Amino acid sequence: MKVQITADRLEGELEILSSKSDGHRILICASLADKNSIININNTSEDIEATIGCLRALGAGIERKENQLIVTPIREVPEDVFINPKESGSTLRFLLPVTAALTKKASFTGEGRLPERPLKDLQNAMEENGTSFSTENLPFETKGRLKGKTFTMPGNVSSQYISGILFAAPLMGEEVEIHLTSPLESSAYVDMTMETMKRFGIDVEYFESVFRVKKGSYKSPGEIDVEGDFSNAAFYLAAGALEGTVVLKGLKKDTLQSDAKILDILEAAGADIVRGEKVAVQKGKLQAIKVDLKEIPDLLPILAVIASVSEGESVFYNGERLRYKETDRLETTARMIRDLGGKAEETKDGLIIQGGSLSGGETSSFGDHRIAMAASIAAIKCEKEVIIDRAEAVNKSYPAFYEDYKSLGGQAHVIDNR
Repeated sequence: MKVQITADRLEGELEILSSKSDGHRILICASLADKNSIININNTSEDIEATIGCLRALGAGIERKENQLIVTPIREVPEDVFINPKESGSTLRFLLPVTAALTKKASFTGEGRLPERPLKDLQNAMEENGTSFSTENLPFETKGRLKGKTFTMPGNVSSQYISGILFAAPLMGEEVEIHLTSPLESSAYVDMTMETMKRFGIDVEYFESVFRVKKGSYKSPGEIDVEGDFSNAAFYLAAGALEGTVVLKGLKKDTLQSDAKILDILEAAGADIVRGEKVAVQKGKLQAIKVDLKEIPDLLPILAVIASVSEGESVFYNGERLRYKETDRLETTARMIRDLGGKAEETKDGLIIQGGSLSGGETSSFGDHRIAMAASIAAIKCEKEVIIDRAEAVNKSYPAFYEDYKSLGGQAHVIDNR
């Protein structure tokens, strides 16, 4: 689908959608709990639907009622379990250990670029603890119940591997330890996992590169809220920094989401930010930024847009893992910026962007939801319209993105629905 985007400014107020990261975690814990849970969540997305589908395949009952999900926990895992996380890396990495802890045999597949994304370090840790794989890459079968006191894995490859083992640990019937062989990266996402497990009655400790999950079982809190999503809010927060004033409600002040750092980065770049029950971002004179992507890789596309219209040279580094996202996101972000008239150069682990102006023109999402949304926000500063091919990629995390875009005064028209 091709969409034509124009906007002089975006201005107004939005209720931000529920966090995909928080939603995944709560759904998994609720499906493993002792009794039903009510989850308050104001949106869905392809990734959340992928997690729901996989949990249903494992035997959970999940029903939707307006802005709630009613979860009936897994009581008995069906025979011949088939797990398809679609294109959701989070779903696969979280539920691979959980599935192996619940059943002796399961089949896994995936779509899009997911079969190409790395899993080897997680598979190695699982193979050392009772689960074998028919092949290294999706599709594959697992055999053998996951059960073990000690797991060993690197901390700098994917925090989702660690979260997956943490989720599975209470299912193993004994205290479980995870020993890290390298420093932990994206630690905020593991903190989110531990906090969610704590809300469901599981005690997790972390000290000197060792996670310890004490023996116990998941206990439903009854009703639980999914907090607002900073990863997707980042696009409209950036829109306010570019032109106009954007106000977002529903963002938690004391969140563990690492992408909440978008506020500090925009402020450092020169935007005017008011923080409170609502967060307001207003245009400022934007200056070049230097950003370490290690803890916030998903912010690169929208920060690249900010950098392309700022004064000076911006540098982004420590983003090696972005090459293994829905696309090689270093390459596709740079291509998007260049397509729209900006200057972006790839490095081994990041981007160098020369600030100035954007002319507009035609680009693609390359099948990546964050590229599609970033290009749409870039239209605010483009001299002519922006045309985005494969714009439907936003459905992966933010299906209502273009509706919200138009509600703030932008224009988005489908010009080719193929």
